[in-house]
Amino acid sequence: MDVSTALSWRRLGLLAAGLGLTIGGIVLGLIVLVALMAVLIVGLGLELSSQSLLILNLIAVQGVGFPVAGYAYLRYRGRRVWEFVPTALPNLRQVGVIVAGWIGALVLVSIAGVIIQVTGTTAAENQAGQVVTENPEFVPYLLPFVFLLNGPGEEFLFRGVIQGRFREEFGPAAAIVLATLMFAPIHVFSFVGATPQAALVTISILTVPSLIFGAVYEITDNFTVPALVHGLYNATLFGSIYLSSLVGVAGL
Repeated sequence: MDVSTALSWRRLGLLAAGLGLTIGGIVLGLIVLVALMAVLIVGLGLELSSQSLLILNLIAVQGVGFPVAGYAYLRYRGRRVWEFVPTALPNLRQVGVIVAGWIGALVLVSIAGVIIQVTGTTAAENQAGQVVTENPEFVPYLLPFVFLLNGPGEEFLFRGVIQGRFREEFGPAAAIVLATLMFAPIHVFSFVGATPQAALVTISILTVPSLIFGAVYEITDNFTVPALVHGLYNATLFGSIYLSSLVGVAGL
């Protein structure tokens, strides 16, 4: 086997590992979710609302599944976790990157939304967005989970671990794109009654913030930065729904 063939097989193996980590994190999260639901419903006799299920999903998948899958992979590879995924309090420059990434993601996604409206394209509805829209008073209780679990959990696996490994083999730019191709499609599981076309449109939109999360991680080499940008981005989306409900109640 020549060098180029060996390199190709190694890269294919790495891509397969990234896909396996993605699937493994989801499966592990679903196992934890089912276990939690069994305890609450069967063990304690509780009825779970859509809000409760959303929180349980965040705990199980983003709080347990993704981080544990990423941690286990790094330990299996003999890597020191917090050396491989550098984590620190952001300095002043990194705070600027956080703000720029947050605003940039919102602006670009808003532009994508306008394009969708102008072209008459239909996007898929997200389950979390549906729950929040129907229960806007739930948003203040949801936001801590967004910052503590949603952002950090997803960014640890997809930026810290997967993008970090891809960077070693493919370089930073390709790593950002490849990690995004792993990250954006997983949201298909949260779509509500979506057609294939609508699902594809929404996945395409989700690549925009994902590319920004990856870029700010490469710029700062600090896991805290994309975790906060991701948290701020999602919190702003949910917060806008909450504020709209307040304006509606006030009759403004």
